[in-house]
Amino acid sequence: MNHGELLARFQGMNALVVGDLMLDEYIFGRATRISPEAPVMVVRQQQTKNLPGGAANVARNLIALGAKVSMVGVLGCDRSGETLEASLQDQGILTTGIVHEPSRTTTRKTRVVADHSHQVLRIDHEDEGPVSAATDSKLVDQSKAHLDGCDVVVLSDYLKGAVSPRLCEYVIAAANAKGIPVVANPKPRSLSHYKGATLVSLNRLEASDALGIWQGLADENALQAAEDLRNSIGVQTVLITLGEAGMAVFGEGSLTVPAPRVEVYDTAGAGDTVVATVALGMAAAGFDEEIFRLAAQTAACVVRRVGVATPSKEDLAEIASG
Repeated sequence: MNHGELLARFQGMNALVVGDLMLDEYIFGRATRISPEAPVMVVRQQQTKNLPGGAANVARNLIALGAKVSMVGVLGCDRSGETLEASLQDQGILTTGIVHEPSRTTTRKTRVVADHSHQVLRIDHEDEGPVSAATDSKLVDQSKAHLDGCDVVVLSDYLKGAVSPRLCEYVIAAANAKGIPVVANPKPRSLSHYKGATLVSLNRLEASDALGIWQGLADENALQAAEDLRNSIGVQTVLITLGEAGMAVFGEGSLTVPAPRVEVYDTAGAGDTVVATVALGMAAAGFDEEIFRLAAQTAACVVRRVGVATPSKEDLAEIASG
């Protein structure tokens, strides 16, 4: 199956995203001088921009690829939460599964970007503690309510408290019972919660951490690492993204996929693009090498842009015809 056929199959598929919601805030400006108060840039603010981040960016990528998306997650009762929920709704993402916790701060990452492309500073506003037991129960209930009719579930865990072991266990078991693939992008600390998932995606640093390879994971060892992680977690497939070296996959088969050579401006959010592409691919075609090659292509589209981005219609048309 070629890329065009895969992308055509994505159109109208139903995806459920369960995970940690974030708001990505960008402050763009021009670096004018060095501050007399400290050895730092003075950036004259010119523009601000808000985008869905974290699990919300996975949902945004799924929409860009042609899917219909339902979102389950937690927001605080604050301005950032209102902005993020409105943004998701504007993009056609179903937000009835979002639970509001008044005592919680909506995760917001503020990036200061100078002269179009140079990130000067990032400030994180967040509450990393677990959600309340009542909120956790509501998230399980919302996941249950939105599973019917889904083609794929994505668990997007950034360790911000929304994705509890109980929620993971429920979603994976319920989806498996219905024959729905579950694709997850967790952190090393929560890997043990994902037993039974269809595919787990980690980047090089996360895979190194999970395996205790403190000197870093070498490209030539990536396939063995994926196999070791697959066996230790108890999942069908492990995908390790390797940046400019591409990716390594171990599941029904094993393969390495090179990354297209592009001029990279910003890698933020590229992992979300890979996860979204692979999730729809696994639902559309099962384990197929072309899925991962397509994911490498869609990720290459977003790293060419400053800030968290998604593949454009023009990007996808070019990939489909290539």
